[in-house]
Amino acid sequence: MPDVSVEPIVRNEMALMDGTGDTKVMWDPKNPDEVQAAEVQFNALKAKGFIAYTVNKKGGTGEILRKFDPSIEKMILSPPIVGG
Repeated sequence: MPDVSVEPIVRNEMALMDGTGDTKVMWDPKNPDEVQAAEVQFNALKAKGFIAYTVNKKGGTGEILRKFDPSIEKMILSPPIVGG
């Protein structure tokens, strides 16, 4: 039997925090259609004032994202904080 190595599919994740809870959008960074769909979602939320953060390997927030980067493994988008 020939040695066949299969490259695993990588699924990057964007977690959306809003009034309905935690919604996940996932994409394969090598799939242009999935990347485009995730970027459209990211840009729509940023236009509504959502703030995007990277998530580091330990699960803590890292840097603020100003534009979509499909190579980021995990990010969180949260709605703007409204004061009263």
